[in-house]
Amino acid sequence: MNVYKKRLDNLREYMKHNKVNMSVVTNPDHQFYLTGFKALIYSRPIILVVGLKASHLVIPGLEEVHAKEEAVVDHLHVYFEDGRNTDEYTDYLKPLETILSKNEGGKIGADFASTPVALERAVRNFGSDVTDVGAEIVRMRYIKENEEIDKIREVSGWINLAVGESLKAARAGVTELEIDDAGNSVLYREVPKKHPEATLQLMGMSPSGPLRSVMPHVFSNSRQLKDGDVMIHTRQVSLNGYRTELERTVFIGEPTYEQKRAFQSMLDAQNAAIEALKPGVKASEVDNAARSVFRKDGYEKYAVHRAGHGIGISPHEEPYIRFDNNLVIEEGMVFTIEPGIYIPEIGGFRHSDTLVVTAEGYEFLTDYPRDLESMIL
Repeated sequence: MNVYKKRLDNLREYMKHNKVNMSVVTNPDHQFYLTGFKALIYSRPIILVVGLKASHLVIPGLEEVHAKEEAVVDHLHVYFEDGRNTDEYTDYLKPLETILSKNEGGKIGADFASTPVALERAVRNFGSDVTDVGAEIVRMRYIKENEEIDKIREVSGWINLAVGESLKAARAGVTELEIDDAGNSVLYREVPKKHPEATLQLMGMSPSGPLRSVMPHVFSNSRQLKDGDVMIHTRQVSLNGYRTELERTVFIGEPTYEQKRAFQSMLDAQNAAIEALKPGVKASEVDNAARSVFRKDGYEKYAVHRAGHGIGISPHEEPYIRFDNNLVIEEGMVFTIEPGIYIPEIGGFRHSDTLVVTAEGYEFLTDYPRDLESMIL
């Protein structure tokens, strides 16, 4: 069975059980998961409507060829903005209204977390009630199919290569941007040799020094590294829609005693969280395993974020490894494990690895050295 048909059928079973006749899906990653289609969206909406018997994709005219090539849907509805024919749709709401008018007053679903208020109000005109289906699509994405895991496993091999090249370039006098570029360049050069016409998306961050490394999410800039710097090099790589993450904390020259101590605490916390990761354990227990290490070492107040997150299609996706998430972990879930601490005037310290939950526990998908000696450049 086609993987997209299977996923749509699973959503339809949920819809039938909850008496939903049509579902309006606006989240681009949900659309990709259900149809295989994703486009660059700036200002022109793309709307997927899943009915009990047919699926519809509302697209702007400039995406028509793209959608015909990749979207696994029953019907395409195109709206234009060039005024070529007054009988054609010029607004995405018009074809959407045509589709929803066939609902005849039944319940309509929408992914509430992504649906604009204006669209939700328009949808209400065609249903007896509007209910959330987004949470169910999120749950559908929790457990990865074997094919999805294989894709993440392969892209994890590529990210190992990219991080290695970036860290080879890391030295005093080199900018954060140049470090990111080294990893990007090797993938731009090597991936096409194996995957012609592949879609490749790269994201890198290399905040360095005692000030910038304590900012967990900040764009790389033109700052030059200096001797004595600590740097967190973050990289995500997406190949044909599936992504992985690898982060390493490194030192430009010999770290201080306090930096070594903080690094070891971070590494111990990551190891504790990884060892706790297995089926039947709550996500909160994994987070607490890391947090308890920081608490013991006196760094708890510097641990300002969760210990990890799901990954696959989206850069961050549920489930989240948080202190308050009592969701039970299952085989086939894929996570980053990334507890971090950020100490003013000392530096930031965070490793991140991507792992898949197995029947016995876990499997590393990323595979790059994590020990202190390897991280002193």
